[in-house]
Amino acid sequence: MIRVLLVDDEQFIRQGLRMLIDWEEYGYQVVAEAENGVDAIRILEEGGIDLVFVDIKMPGMTGLELISYVRENISAQTRFVILTGYAEFGYARQAMQMRVIDYMLKPVQEKELVAILKRINRDCQRERKERQENYDFHITHILLGKFSDENLAQARRWLKQQETWKYVSFEFDGSQEGFARLDYRQRMEQQKALRQYLQSLLGNDVCHVVPLIEAKEGIFGTGLLLSPCLYEGTGMEEADYLKYLQKRASRHLQHQIQVYVGQAASLEQLSKSAASIQVARCLHGLAQEEGQVMDYEKFRYRKPSFSVREESVGRLLEAEKSIQKEAICQYADAVFTQIRDSDMNMEMVNASIYHILYRLMEMVQEFDDEANQQEILAYIGKESFNKLVLSGSAEEITGFFNDYAGYLAQVRSLESRNVLDKVDDYVQAHYQEKLSLKSLGEMFYVNNVYLGQLYKKRHGMAFRDYLNQIRLEKAQELLAGTDMRIYAIAEEVGFGKVEYFINKFVQMNAMTPNQYRICMRDKTRQE
Repeated sequence: MIRVLLVDDEQFIRQGLRMLIDWEEYGYQVVAEAENGVDAIRILEEGGIDLVFVDIKMPGMTGLELISYVRENISAQTRFVILTGYAEFGYARQAMQMRVIDYMLKPVQEKELVAILKRINRDCQRERKERQENYDFHITHILLGKFSDENLAQARRWLKQQETWKYVSFEFDGSQEGFARLDYRQRMEQQKALRQYLQSLLGNDVCHVVPLIEAKEGIFGTGLLLSPCLYEGTGMEEADYLKYLQKRASRHLQHQIQVYVGQAASLEQLSKSAASIQVARCLHGLAQEEGQVMDYEKFRYRKPSFSVREESVGRLLEAEKSIQKEAICQYADAVFTQIRDSDMNMEMVNASIYHILYRLMEMVQEFDDEANQQEILAYIGKESFNKLVLSGSAEEITGFFNDYAGYLAQVRSLESRNVLDKVDDYVQAHYQEKLSLKSLGEMFYVNNVYLGQLYKKRHGMAFRDYLNQIRLEKAQELLAGTDMRIYAIAEEVGFGKVEYFINKFVQMNAMTPNQYRICMRDKTRQE
């Protein structure tokens, strides 16, 4: 709702304006009245007013004097509509010089008022969208840890000064049957509705609701920048406040919302808080704990009391060497069970995982002494961390070790090393389809882990980054040469989620898709 203040020294005029139309029908809410300029200033200083209808002739301070004071001392963005019984050009000229939206003669006519409100609403919605896109652009760079001084300066213009922040992820529970049945478009609509609903709950602190920062496709939701200023004065502690938001959102959208809370950080270090969401999510899965609000800090300081037994690791590695799938499943499941049933903290989990990874790397070098140690460890480290830890799934763990056994067999064979040309050609022709190393490996009879390593050697980047680069280059062509909507372009080039597409586009081009389109069109006109 666009929030309205009525300022007129005659009460019956104010009442008449209130009763003339159904303001909410046109997207407005009359939130306050004032009978003079001084009272109006006090209300405007409290904030939250978008539009002011003000009488031009009032005792003490005229409407024009009020507008001048507000423009200079409170806000240059507040909109004003002049009300007057004087049809004099001099007043109108002064009003227009002060960038007043319109000039209405009393008595106000319903038709004229409705026309003005519709026009203002259109302008407000357009400006709000532009402001939100601009804000999202700056705050996304900060959340990704790739920000400039300008990004920080713009964010601080919107946010209250706070020492610490937490990035909080409000996510739809994809395992719930109701949400799982929705198609992509419906899920995006729910994601938009969730963000808008949280914005409505936060009122004047609407800028704390931010885009979802999540590299993994298939997760839908929105983010929240949590600071004490949001719940101070509510009588609630941080955890209770988040549960309150979670319950309201779940009830309103009729879908279960899961909340993950990142670690505390300064504005400059906010990317660390966003990154820790993954840890909160995975440890929630490993711990098998109940509840809809999971805080990273809860797991961070858990005292380590257990480590994966070396005997289990040894048996698993022997099964890997001999490619015994049943034995691999048995011993991989044993490792997962030890992690799940332990009281490990994140550092302990990492130590155990990377010990296994190092042993796996040594096995590769037994078969290929030219293999780059750091490259192998970096690749399988990323691959295994995602599957062994972040998923919290026994099936993913056994699947990883079976895949790795196939990788070892592939390394022994030289035949697969010439397949990359064929895979590249296929990717260039089918980039918009749902491609993965696993599906390509099955199609071209090469182990997906090994295929990923070949991609890293040839292109200097992981397969997913290579695929995204192709898709983003195609998107640039569509943005510059067509009028397709952003979500349609995202779908056309193969991105399953428009926010994921926008985040990746910003990372590559340092601007949003819409800004890129405007820039390219301006460039074309200049040429």
